[in-house]
Amino acid sequence: MLQTQQISKLWTQKKRAVPITANALQARYRETLWRYAAARLGNTPEAEDVVAETFATAFSRLDRCPESAESPGADHDPARAWLIAIARSKVIDALRRSQRHATAPLYDTLPDNQATPEADALTKEAAKELDGLLDTLPALQREALLLKYVDELSLIEIGKTLHKSANAVGQLLHRARQTVRERGSRYFLMEEETL
Repeated sequence: MLQTQQISKLWTQKKRAVPITANALQARYRETLWRYAAARLGNTPEAEDVVAETFATAFSRLDRCPESAESPGADHDPARAWLIAIARSKVIDALRRSQRHATAPLYDTLPDNQATPEADALTKEAAKELDGLLDTLPALQREALLLKYVDELSLIEIGKTLHKSANAVGQLLHRARQTVRERGSRYFLMEEETL
């Protein structure tokens, strides 16, 4: 019996040198998960509920949590991707419960640090147009774009979140960017002319 316990202890130590705790997960990823949920739900209390549900689920499955990338230059963070995948299902559940499929408009989440009111108005107008373009995309393409550019996930992390390979995510992103570029050509041409 003692040998089994020793083997189990050694395996746990080999698998994870420092076991991740619920507090460590919450401290490190709370804001990331809140931004993810708020960008999709637009409702701060509802986003808070999704974050709480995400952590409740994660804590009940803590033994399944992959190791977090500790180095700052790491290409991806498996623990973050795992938590966002859980949060994604909680967001979908919340949307089903409220029977709405819209997300928070990007222009509502823009920082208010523009030099002039005119610049602020132009930025918000461009964000509204981009929101409209994103709404025309298929759901997976839209989600891939948001995960890449709003949540700043790597292709590998997006793949784990969407249950796709990194290549499939790259193709989703390519098609999404191409569609947005084609449908918003007036906006993108205007931007290129001013550069």
